[in-house]
Amino acid sequence: MAPAEEAAPRDMTSVFLVAPIAGAVRNEVDVQGPPGAPAQTLTDTSAEYGLFAMYANPRLVINDTLFNTDVNDTKVWGNISTLNVYGDPAANVTWHLGLSYLWHDLDGVVADIVVTEPLAKAGLVFRVPAWHLSVNPYLGYGWQRVETTVSTPGGTLESTENTESVIYGVMAQWRWRMLAAYAKYYLEDNRDRDKQYHVVRLWGTAMLSKHAGLLARVEYSEQVGSTDTSAMFGPVFAF
Repeated sequence: MAPAEEAAPRDMTSVFLVAPIAGAVRNEVDVQGPPGAPAQTLTDTSAEYGLFAMYANPRLVINDTLFNTDVNDTKVWGNISTLNVYGDPAANVTWHLGLSYLWHDLDGVVADIVVTEPLAKAGLVFRVPAWHLSVNPYLGYGWQRVETTVSTPGGTLESTENTESVIYGVMAQWRWRMLAAYAKYYLEDNRDRDKQYHVVRLWGTAMLSKHAGLLARVEYSEQVGSTDTSAMFGPVFAF
């Protein structure tokens, strides 16, 4: 059993997982200087806290990750929800359809930013039972909305940006006895900004019993104007 967006193992009936996790995040944010001056990169490292939950059976995986940190003078709350549906759990090659929703709330000293992005995706799952491995390449499309509120001595300025992106991704999952590992990479090609953003997410679990174990999560994520690298750990409970 593994906290992942990949299809649940074909021999699993259903499982519900909960994992409170904590760790640290390193944030690099680009800040534009005065006119004529180059942009600066501010770097800060802070504690990060999260809660992961997942329900999975061989045809359906639903998961949610909530996280919070205070970094570079900005209070950050975020949530990522994902729903994936899969074809025949007994087939070595089958189809995959998914939906996800990302929400970020960044409360800074000067600006408050809310980012939302629904995303739809479709792909194939290739299973290699002898290696305890499955690989899921997929193609997706995202609709991102960025709402910015800036406080100035003269009043409040508000702006909204709507952009669309093509997502090229691949997920892989390995499971053997009480161990599981999961990896995800995707490239977000923002067509309106003409920029590309990379995301790498790694999970690992070691179950110490049928109902409890340990979880580790590492992520590298590029967004508009900033880059985050985080590592979080904690117990995972299975029901």
